[in-house]
Amino acid sequence: MRKYLCAFLVFGVSACGPEGSIFDDIFHDASKVHGPGTYRLSDSGVRCAQAPCPTLRVSSVSSHTEFLVSEIEFPAGMPQNTRQQATALISTPDGLVVYGAPRGQGDGRVFVVQSLMER
Repeated sequence: MRKYLCAFLVFGVSACGPEGSIFDDIFHDASKVHGPGTYRLSDSGVRCAQAPCPTLRVSSVSSHTEFLVSEIEFPAGMPQNTRQQATALISTPDGLVVYGAPRGQGDGRVFVVQSLMER
C-alpha cells in the first residue's frame, strides 16, 4: 500500500501546476518561465507564520498565466508616496497593473516592477 501511495504522490504532483507540471515553478527561475510583460497584481489571500510568504497573486493580462510571489521590487527612483499608492491598489478588486517580470524560485519569488500602467 505504501508504494502505491508514493507512486500516486510522484505522478499526481507532476500533473499539477499552470503548465501541467509543478516542477516548472519549483526548479526553474521564474523569469525564464514567465517573461517580462503586463501583469495584474492582487492579494492572494495566503497568510503565513514566517517569510517568505506568497501573499501576492500575479496574473498575465494577455494570457491565463497566474503564479504567486512573496514581494514586489519597485524601481529605485520611484518616490515613496507613489510606491504606497501602488501597493494600496493591490487590495482593490481591479488590483495593480504593472509592467515587469518575476525573479527567483518558489515561495521566495519576487516581482520586479519596471513601470506602473495607467488604469
